[in-house]
Amino acid sequence: MELSNIGRISVGLNADLILFKARYFSELLSRSQSDRIVLRRGKPINTNLPDYADLDNLVLVNREHNQSM
Repeated sequence: MELSNIGRISVGLNADLILFKARYFSELLSRSQSDRIVLRRGKPINTNLPDYADLDNLVLVNREHNQSM
């Protein structure tokens, strides 16, 4: 594993991080932070939750797997 770059910020390194609108840990922990920005490789990802109907196939597959055990 390449762990020597964990926690480092530098040109050319992956930028996987979360940006919050909080000044202190108390502010960070006291709200849901739904306005956070998640960066993967320096680009914001979509953090919108999927519709429940879009998750039906995942739930059904899990249920069938657990019943066959």
